[in-house]
Amino acid sequence: MTGRAIIWLGLAVGLLGGCSEPPPYPLPDRSTPAVQAEEQRLAALLPTELLGGPGTCRVRLLGQEGSTSFAWAHCEGTGGPGLASGVSEPVRVDGDRVTQPLDGAENGPSVRRMFPERLAAAVLDDPERMMP
Repeated sequence: MTGRAIIWLGLAVGLLGGCSEPPPYPLPDRSTPAVQAEEQRLAALLPTELLGGPGTCRVRLLGQEGSTSFAWAHCEGTGGPGLASGVSEPVRVDGDRVTQPLDGAENGPSVRRMFPERLAAAVLDDPERMMP
């Protein structure tokens, strides 16, 4: 190979490498007993915390660090006839303390404060993948 061809090859590899996206954020394996147990714990805890009353939640565990769980919760209230309430959002749970993101323009910054950097980016960039 000539010097010029090697330079062009190097540039092409550099450009293609710079354009590739990182692999998707790895989500916990929902078939493992530990993940199933934590999702069940969160599903029981979250209706009161997120809805202020009775309801049901479907939960997708997004990750854990120590005693902190990061999840997406989709909850629907069962307040009675004609009363409908619901929420679908990422949450941070420290033991039994639940933190929700703020609304509107503060949503993105609050998600970044709640979650590790790479998980926050995944939640903001691909929320459909995170939902239960």
